[in-house]
Amino acid sequence: MAFSVAGCASQAPRGNTTAIPDANSAGAQAYAGRCGTCHALPHPKRLGYEGWQAVLPVMEQRIEERGMVALGEQEREAILNYLRDHAR
Repeated sequence: MAFSVAGCASQAPRGNTTAIPDANSAGAQAYAGRCGTCHALPHPKRLGYEGWQAVLPVMEQRIEERGMVALGEQEREAILNYLRDHAR
Protein backbone atom coordinates (compact mmCIF):
# COMPACT_ATOMS: atom_id res chain seq x y z
CA MET A 1 0.00 0.00 0.00
CA ALA A 2 1.51 3.34 -1.02
CA PHE A 3 0.60 6.59 0.68
CA SER A 4 0.87 10.08 -0.74
CA VAL A 5 1.26 12.74 1.89
CA ALA A 6 2.26 15.78 -0.13
CA GLY A 7 1.68 18.94 1.81
CA CYS A 8 3.18 18.02 5.17
CA ALA A 9 6.87 17.78 4.35
CA SER A 10 7.60 20.98 6.23
CA GLN A 11 5.45 19.85 9.13
CA ALA A 12 6.84 16.35 9.59
CA PRO A 13 7.53 15.60 13.25
CA ARG A 14 11.09 15.23 14.42
CA GLY A 15 12.03 12.21 16.47
CA ASN A 16 8.60 10.58 16.22
CA THR A 17 9.33 7.53 18.35
CA THR A 18 5.91 6.45 19.61
CA ALA A 19 5.99 2.67 19.88
CA ILE A 20 2.65 1.29 18.76
CA PRO A 21 1.22 -2.20 19.16
CA ASP A 22 1.44 -4.66 16.28
CA ALA A 23 3.66 -2.15 14.45
CA ASN A 24 4.27 -4.39 11.43
CA SER A 25 0.60 -4.94 10.64
CA ALA A 26 -1.02 -3.28 7.63
CA GLY A 27 -3.30 -1.27 9.94
CA ALA A 28 -0.39 0.02 12.00
CA GLN A 29 1.50 0.92 8.83
CA ALA A 30 -1.51 2.84 7.50
CA TYR A 31 -1.99 4.56 10.86
CA ALA A 32 1.66 5.53 11.23
CA GLY A 33 2.01 6.44 7.56
CA ARG A 34 -0.88 8.86 7.53
CA CYS A 35 -1.35 9.97 11.14
CA GLY A 36 2.32 10.33 12.01
CA THR A 37 3.24 12.43 9.01
CA CYS A 38 1.93 15.83 10.09
CA HIS A 39 2.10 15.43 13.87
CA ALA A 40 3.44 13.17 16.58
CA LEU A 41 1.79 9.77 16.37
CA PRO A 42 -0.63 9.30 19.29
CA HIS A 43 -0.64 5.90 20.94
CA PRO A 44 -3.88 4.07 20.07
CA LYS A 45 -4.71 3.75 23.78
CA ARG A 46 -4.88 7.54 24.05
CA LEU A 47 -8.61 7.26 23.26
CA GLY A 48 -11.38 4.71 23.27
CA TYR A 49 -12.69 3.57 19.90
CA GLU A 50 -15.59 6.02 20.03
CA GLY A 51 -13.09 8.84 20.53
CA TRP A 52 -11.09 7.73 17.49
CA GLN A 53 -14.29 7.57 15.45
CA ALA A 54 -14.88 11.23 16.34
CA VAL A 55 -11.27 12.31 15.68
CA LEU A 56 -10.87 10.73 12.26
CA PRO A 57 -13.38 12.99 10.44
CA VAL A 58 -11.64 16.04 11.95
CA MET A 59 -8.29 14.78 10.67
CA GLU A 60 -9.82 14.08 7.27
CA GLN A 61 -10.95 17.71 7.18
CA ARG A 62 -7.37 18.82 7.98
CA ILE A 63 -6.09 16.59 5.16
CA GLU A 64 -8.51 18.27 2.76
CA GLU A 65 -7.60 21.78 4.01
CA ARG A 66 -3.92 21.07 3.34
CA GLY A 67 -4.60 19.80 -0.16
CA MET A 68 -3.36 16.32 0.69
CA VAL A 69 -4.62 13.12 -0.90
CA ALA A 70 -7.79 12.01 0.91
CA LEU A 71 -7.89 8.70 2.72
CA GLY A 72 -9.15 5.93 0.48
CA GLU A 73 -11.93 3.73 1.79
CA GLN A 74 -9.60 0.75 2.36
CA GLU A 75 -7.03 2.95 4.08
CA ARG A 76 -9.68 4.53 6.32
CA GLU A 77 -11.07 1.10 7.19
CA ALA A 78 -7.57 -0.26 7.98
CA ILE A 79 -6.88 2.68 10.29
CA LEU A 80 -10.23 2.42 12.08
CA ASN A 81 -9.90 -1.35 12.47
CA TYR A 82 -6.40 -0.93 13.88
CA LEU A 83 -7.59 1.74 16.31
CA ARG A 84 -10.59 -0.38 17.33
CA ASP A 85 -8.32 -3.33 18.08
CA HIS A 86 -5.82 -1.27 20.11
CA ALA A 87 -7.88 1.53 21.68
CA ARG A 88 -8.29 1.70 25.42
